[in-house]
Amino acid sequence: MKNIPTELLRTFVTIRDLGGFTSAGELLGRSQPAISLQIKKLESLLDTQIFLRGTSLELTEDGNYLYQAAKNILEINDRVITRLSGEHVSGRVRLGIPHDLELAFLPKALRNLARTHPNIMVEVDGDISKVIYQRFQKHHYDVCLVMEPEKQQEDRDTSDFRIDQLTWVMNNDNLAEFDIIPLVTYPQGCIYRSMLERSLEQAGKPYRIAYTSPSLLGIVSAVEEGLGLTAMAASVAPPHLSKAIETERLPNLGSVSIGLYYRERELSVATRHVLDFLHAGLANLTPPPILGRR
Repeated sequence: MKNIPTELLRTFVTIRDLGGFTSAGELLGRSQPAISLQIKKLESLLDTQIFLRGTSLELTEDGNYLYQAAKNILEINDRVITRLSGEHVSGRVRLGIPHDLELAFLPKALRNLARTHPNIMVEVDGDISKVIYQRFQKHHYDVCLVMEPEKQQEDRDTSDFRIDQLTWVMNNDNLAEFDIIPLVTYPQGCIYRSMLERSLEQAGKPYRIAYTSPSLLGIVSAVEEGLGLTAMAASVAPPHLSKAIETERLPNLGSVSIGLYYRERELSVATRHVLDFLHAGLANLTPPPILGRR
C-alpha cells in the first residue's frame, strides 16, 4: 500500500490556493525548482497528471479530486498535531492597508491563514497610504501595506514590495473629448490624486475635481455613473471598468510601489505568520489586461 507524504500534498494545495509555483515556494520557504520537483514526485507516486500542461495551473480531473481530498487530509493532520503536540499560535496583529488593496487581495491572502492558524486575530484598518504610514510610524500597527511613488533606489527586500503601473480608470461613456478633464479622486494626500494632478499639469492638460470621496465605494460609484475619470494601480483596478495606460488626451501616469513595512526586531510569532501570507499575496497580485494608447 502506498502512502502519500503530507509534505507533497501541502505543496500541491498551496500552489493551487496561491495560484503559482513561485508564490507557493515563497510561502513554504522553497525554491521554484524544488516546488516543481515535489509535484513531479507526487504525480509519479500516484501515476497520474494533476496539472494540465501549458495552462495557468488548471487541474486535470484527477487533480481536482486530489485537491479536495488533500485539503481534508491536511486538515485532519493539522488538527491532530495541534491537539497532541500542543502546537498553538495565537495573538493579535494590527494591520494598516489602503482601501483598494484591502478589497483586492487581503481576503484571499489571509484565507489560508484563518484555516491554518484560527487563533490569530487580524485587526484591519483602512485609509489612504499617507495616513496609514504615519500611523505605522506612531506604532499604531504591527504591519502596514502602503502605496508610494516608485523609488529610484529601493533598499527593501524584493519580497516586501512590487512595482505596479498606474492606469486610468473610467466608464465606457467617459471616453468623450472633454474640454476640461473631470477627475474623481480621494481627498488631498492620496498618492493617486497627487500623481493624477502632477501628470496632467506636466502635460498641460486642463482638469477639474468633479467628485471627492474618502471611500473606494464612493470613487467606483462616481466613475460608474460617468462623473469623471480616476486612477488606480493596475492590479487593483475594478475589472468591469475601462482601463488604459494612456489615451490620446491623457498622459502616462507612471508607476507606484506597493510595499510592506514592519519592524523586524518587534515581530511576534503571530505577526511573522501573517507576514508570510501577506508576502505570498503580494507576489500573487496580478494586474488585469490594460490598453495602451487609443
